[in-house]
This record gives sequence, C-alpha cells and structure tokens, in this order.
Amino acid sequence: MENQIFALQYALDTFYFLVCGALVMWMAAGFAMLEAGLVRSKNTTEILTKNVALYAISCFMYLLCGYQIMYGGGIFLDGIGDLDISQVQSDSASNGFDGDAVYSPASDFSFR
Repeated sequence: MENQIFALQYALDTFYFLVCGALVMWMAAGFAMLEAGLVRSKNTTEILTKNVALYAISCFMYLLCGYQIMYGGGIFLDGIGDLDISQVQSDSASNGFDGDAVYSPASDFSFR
C-alpha cells in the first residue's frame, strides 16, 4: 500500500510540474501578445521575433549552464537520465511521506 501511495504522489507531482510549465509557456505567449498590441502594426513582427528569440535563448542557456549550476550535474543534463522510479523511491520515499515533493527530474527541467 505504501508503494502505491508513493507512486501516486510521484505521478501527481510530476504532472503538476508539467502543467505549471505549460502555463508558464502560455504566460510568455500572452506577454508577447500584450506587447504586440501596444506597438504600431508595422513593429509587431519585430516585437514577436524579439519575444521568441528571448525565450529560445533563455531556454538554451538554461540547458547549457543553469541546470548544472542548480543541481551540480555534469555537462548537458548529465543527471537527468535517472528516471527509474524504483531508484527515486528508495532515495526519497521517507521524504515524500514527510510532506516533501517527489517528482521526475525531467519534469523539473521542463518547468524551469
């Protein structure tokens, strides 16, 4: 029973991270639409290109540097391959039942 509860908690926390990450992406799109509405129509393409470029550059730089700084991994997301739930379960099952969040490292990367 304890393993089933942990698996459910793991799945729900991972799903929550993915949904919140999608909402952050939609927030960036909404901000782009706000900026496009505040400029003259001849400058709309430039503003939208700027927003897409900023989002792409920030995601790429987080891929290169940010994840390594946050989690102390090696080059190019070295620690993200640990997606085996049994290993995660043995490492943090007690933390999860104490109220801590337990989620997939890949969903954590997509949220940031």
